[in-house]
Amino acid sequence: MIREEMTPKERMEAFSRGEEIDRVICIPDMGVTMVPFIGAKASDYYHSAELMAELEIALFRRLRHDSVGISTSLRGVAEAMGAKVGYPDYSISYLIEPAVKSVDEIESLKLPDPKKDGILPILIEAIRLTRDALMDEVDVGASMSGPFSVAASVVGTENLMRWMIKYPKKIHTLMDIVAEANNRYIEEVAKLGVSIGFADPVSSTSLISPKQFREFSLPALQKNVDKIKEKTGSAPSIHICGKSKEIWEDVVNTGISNFSIDNVEDLEEAKEIMGDRVVITGNVPPVDVVHLGTKEDIFKSVKECIKKGHDSKKGYILSTGCQIPMHTPIENIEMFMEAGKLYGTYPIEL
Repeated sequence: MIREEMTPKERMEAFSRGEEIDRVICIPDMGVTMVPFIGAKASDYYHSAELMAELEIALFRRLRHDSVGISTSLRGVAEAMGAKVGYPDYSISYLIEPAVKSVDEIESLKLPDPKKDGILPILIEAIRLTRDALMDEVDVGASMSGPFSVAASVVGTENLMRWMIKYPKKIHTLMDIVAEANNRYIEEVAKLGVSIGFADPVSSTSLISPKQFREFSLPALQKNVDKIKEKTGSAPSIHICGKSKEIWEDVVNTGISNFSIDNVEDLEEAKEIMGDRVVITGNVPPVDVVHLGTKEDIFKSVKECIKKGHDSKKGYILSTGCQIPMHTPIENIEMFMEAGKLYGTYPIEL
């Protein structure tokens, strides 16, 4: 029987078992960009496990969304490998200087110790604090960069694009090293008993060709997916920004459980192509709709996404097509959740 007023924890656990739930799962993509909500600076957040956990707890208390988590950001692992990262007060982190500037330095890259290097120890502690505070109420997860996106910060995105063509063997070596770096972080996070997922924007076919993805990104991603399955007993999720349709089959075949697509892709197509094998997540536009839109815009977009995705065979999660921008009013995200409950309550008739 469909239960009324399930808790987020009950809802997600039933969903993961393929059982009936009361409404569509709703998980807006937030994180560091929501730090103004707790009156903190991003620069302080990135270096404080307590602030990271405080933000997740405060957002959950306000929104009651169905999953919370702590992300490495795109540069967390790369910084632990020697990249220099900037942390502005009111924006996301950015790459100041890659860990290597010459292709000949790749083989001398150091593998990080997640317990000591960069902000990785802070992230692990933040996951633990968030888990301990919220694990009885909501699913707690960890998010990390896919290996190709880590590589882009280790050598610089422009260098990565050039060196794939000029020095492919060196980039294969780089990807082996990065895959192992990610695996070391995965092993530590898995000890906390949380789910793990990827954000891998640089693997987008908006940046590289499907052929390049298969040659350079996919083998390393497969190693990380396999490690997560080995250490956690469950398959990871993945989000790829921009265009990704041409590599959907390749990514699904790695053994992921959940594919989150950018709002430039179509949920109907995703459902038809891979909905029988993975959960489909997406894809309300985070900027034009959630950040800048009216209540009418938000409700219209949420309704359209639920209409397209709700009957996907392996399940559907309502989310944004990417991370919600900084300084988005919390009221707009409340509207997103309100619309999700209004249009996503079963039985759905749209």
